[in-house]
Amino acid sequence: MDDKRSPTEGMVDYAGNSLPQKHSIQSRADDVRKMADKVLASSNEIHIADYGCGTGANAILSVKPAVKSFTDRYPDRSIFVHHVDQAENDWNTLFDCAAGQDGYAKLSSRIRPVASVGSFFSMAAPTSSIDVGTSFGASHWLSSQPVISAKGTLWFADLKGEARLELKEQAQRDWETFLALRLRELRKDGRLMVSTLGAIPDTSEANGICSSGRHTYRAMYDVAEAMVNDGLISEPALRDFIMPIWFMSKEDALEPFKRNMELADGFVIERAEVAPAQQNPKDIFADLINAPQEYAASYKGFVRSFTESTFRQSLLRGETNQATETLLNEFYDRFEALIKEGMGKYAFEIWLLTIELRKQ
Repeated sequence: MDDKRSPTEGMVDYAGNSLPQKHSIQSRADDVRKMADKVLASSNEIHIADYGCGTGANAILSVKPAVKSFTDRYPDRSIFVHHVDQAENDWNTLFDCAAGQDGYAKLSSRIRPVASVGSFFSMAAPTSSIDVGTSFGASHWLSSQPVISAKGTLWFADLKGEARLELKEQAQRDWETFLALRLRELRKDGRLMVSTLGAIPDTSEANGICSSGRHTYRAMYDVAEAMVNDGLISEPALRDFIMPIWFMSKEDALEPFKRNMELADGFVIERAEVAPAQQNPKDIFADLINAPQEYAASYKGFVRSFTESTFRQSLLRGETNQATETLLNEFYDRFEALIKEGMGKYAFEIWLLTIELRKQ
């Protein structure tokens, strides 16, 4: 975001509440290894980039299969792993994990972790330098907070009319920018895998699309609306708030290649699909369904980890610091109570969008 805090800045204990993300990354580990195995080293240095790395063990899991591929095949080459994220990322924890017992740095003394500080909507590496790129659970975030009146919802999938078209245009511009930058950074025959939350066609849903987390975001809106009715959040604040995300369908993901000839000519699309997550696709907390308190508490922690900073910056931006803390706690306590009462009614479903590209 230009001159603004990122939508993911200030996440509360993200690593401790990101088990679903970990499962998604683990489910793609073999795919990342197979992708990396196809890339032949073109120089004495090998460069791997993870776009929107975040922090902790998940960031290491994202790239470790690619690092292992290159260390096995090219033990005498230097390998640089570029972790791309905002300045506010917890870099110390990230590099501790990289060097830790389960990290990739122990695979070879020739591995060097590198921080590439900044948005992945800007250049993150030198031109034609990256052999393998990955991005897990990050590319659905938009480059800036949308300024859209979104009465009746707080997320993209239930928007209607001009508001939906406007947000989709923003999402498509961001996705096209992301792809164009990666095309510039990848070297010839380099490969990129993007895996994130997706959506599938469904005529029974608003706008004919069924998106990951649909019940969750509707529950969040119900809680926020109740707080408006109780005089805790202003009606205009909720009306003008939308989460800065867009979960793409396969068709959404492929649109830029149809209108941008540089992308169409520069990339070979090796894979493009939206499929159910391999673990608990119908409810990411299904393993806790018989323990209502733990189910609700885990669900609350998961949602708070990726929404709190956005609520601070946008939904509650006019509040004092003390009032913001009080309102956030009230929101998440109410959300937890709603989840515990409804249990499976608010199941977080996951479809994963996976795109694998090769630069020609």
